[in-house]
Amino acid sequence: MNAKLIALAAMLARKQGAAMAKMLMQEAQAWMADPANESTKRALVEQLRGIAEKAGGAAGRLSARLAKEVDRRKVSAAAWERDLMSLRYEIADMAPGPVRDAAVDAYVAQASAGIHLIDDPGRPEKVRDVVRALEAEERMLATERLTSAERRRTMDAVAAARAACAERGAALARTR
Repeated sequence: MNAKLIALAAMLARKQGAAMAKMLMQEAQAWMADPANESTKRALVEQLRGIAEKAGGAAGRLSARLAKEVDRRKVSAAAWERDLMSLRYEIADMAPGPVRDAAVDAYVAQASAGIHLIDDPGRPEKVRDVVRALEAEERMLATERLTSAERRRTMDAVAAARAACAERGAALARTR
């Protein structure tokens, strides 16, 4: 999903300018920061539908398909982890510039969204799954082709998300 959003943003940057791509990535980041938030999901779907109507061609088709995918998307730890990994892979292969910067922002938002998956005191395995995924991301980030500033920013975001998830998991365990 994230790779497709980044690809669409790159297409838009080439065809309609960086400002349009940045607007899309901002909506996408808002949704990725909390995928369960219906208002941010609606805003992203509406923006994607608008792009589909105006852009035409490959960008229009991709945007229409993404609008449908986002609209149907269910929040799960596995989908969240896949999106996080996908973003990491995409960032490493991008040329420096505003689209890569937006992808780093999206990665930070996606890492932070892990806490929204931990909400059921009766499901401690969700805490373990999310924390393990974040630990794996920390290991992988250490070897990715990132600038030192990108590495520091992404690793800080993942470490903060891991700590927040562990804390929420401990708080939920106390309520059982």
